Amino acid sequence: MRFLLRILAACLLLTSTAYAQTNMAVLHRADDLVAQKKYDTAFRILQEYDPHNTKLAVVLKKEEYALNYSIGTREYHTFTFKDLPILETLDDNRYKEGVGGTIYRFRVGRALDSLKRRYPKNYKLDRGLGDYYFSLQQCDCAEKSILEDDLFPLIIKHYAVAHDNGYGDYYSYFAVGYAYQRLGQFKQSVAPFLHSIDLRKDFPPTHLNLAFVYLELKQYDKAREQAILARDQFQDEQPKSDAEFLLSEIEDRIKGIGVKTASKPNARSTKIGSRPKSPSARNSTKKPDLKAAPKDSTATKPVTSPAPADAPKPAPEAAKPENKDKSTDKQ
Repeated sequence: MRFLLRILAACLLLTSTAYAQTNMAVLHRADDLVAQKKYDTAFRILQEYDPHNTKLAVVLKKEEYALNYSIGTREYHTFTFKDLPILETLDDNRYKEGVGGTIYRFRVGRALDSLKRRYPKNYKLDRGLGDYYFSLQQCDCAEKSILEDDLFPLIIKHYAVAHDNGYGDYYSYFAVGYAYQRLGQFKQSVAPFLHSIDLRKDFPPTHLNLAFVYLELKQYDKAREQAILARDQFQDEQPKSDAEFLLSEIEDRIKGIGVKTASKPNARSTKIGSRPKSPSARNSTKKPDLKAAPKDSTATKPVTSPAPADAPKPAPEAAKPENKDKSTDKQ
C-alpha cells in the first residue's frame, strides 16, 4: 500500500512539474513575441492555451498584455491586438480607423474575480485587481455597472493587500495616493506618495500630485519643493506647463495672495489612459491638469516583463468604437 502511495505521489509530482514547465514555456514564448511586436500572435497563444481563464499565471499575463499592448477595447470585455512591423508603433494604430487587428473576448474583471475566489491567498491577484480597477478609473471604457466613485475604494483595498504581501512598486503606491487624493482624503494620500518617491525619485507625476496635496494641507514650502521637482523632471511641454502653473499658485499662497483651488483635483475629469489627452487650452485662472499619469512618462516598459521601445503605459486610453468591419472577432 505504501509503495502504491509513493508511486501515486511521484506521478502527481511529475504531472505538476510538467504542468509548470508547460506554463513557463508558453509564457516565455508569448513574451518573446511581444518583444518582436507580435502582439496579436502573443495573445492568441495565451487565449488558445487557456480559453476559459483557469490558469492563474496565464490570466495575469493576459491582463498585462490587454492593458499594455491592445490597440482597442470595448468596456474591458474585448481587446483588439495587431502584429506590427518593427518600425511601427502602437500609438500609430491605437483607436484609428482602418488599422485592422483581431478582437478577442477577455473580461478581465470577471476572470480575476473568479480566480480570487478559488485562490483567496494568492496576493498576485490583488495586485492584478488593483491594476484593473485603476485602469478602469483611467479610461472611458469602464464597465458600465461600476461608478467611478466606487473604484477608488477598490483601488485602495486591493493594492493595500498586495503591498502587505510584497507586491508593490512605485506606480501602485502612486495609484493609492492618487485614489486618496481624488477622494479628498489628502492626509492619507501623503504616505503612499512619499513611498512611491522613495521607490522612484524621477517619476514627476508623483511630485506634481503631492505638490497639490501639500497645497491643500497648507504646507506651502513642501508643496513648492515638490512642484519644482515635477517641473524640472517633466520633459513634455503640457505636463511641464501644468507644474509651472501649480508652482505659481503655491508662490501666490506663500506671498499671501488668495487663490481659489478646487477641493478635489481636476474635478472635471482625470481620466487619461496610456497617453494623456490634450486638455483644452488654459487661461490665467484655470487650475493645472492634476491627473493620474502613465506608468512612465518617458515611455518605458511594464513592470512585469521587458518591453519594446514603443511600449505603452499601463492603462489603455479612453475607448473608441472598434472597427469590427475590419477585424476578426475571436471569442
